[in-house]
Amino acid sequence: MTDEPTIIKRRIEACAMQAQMNARNHGGDNATAAADLMCAFVLLAVKSGGDPERARAAMWGHAKACVADFWPDAKIN
Repeated sequence: MTDEPTIIKRRIEACAMQAQMNARNHGGDNATAAADLMCAFVLLAVKSGGDPERARAAMWGHAKACVADFWPDAKIN
């Protein structure tokens, strides 16, 4: 049986691929897909009753953590 982290990773990869295809079908690129996913993150949080500014700040925090993890020498404001 597949472990939980692998299942989560597969779900996230599927979302990313779908966002990429959707962005390309509408004249966008991978940056468009990434922005779409970040907006979706905030939208899901707000639709669940979350504060929009808090959701946006959390999204930014997650983005910085991802950059720091993949590119440890990158400057993050």
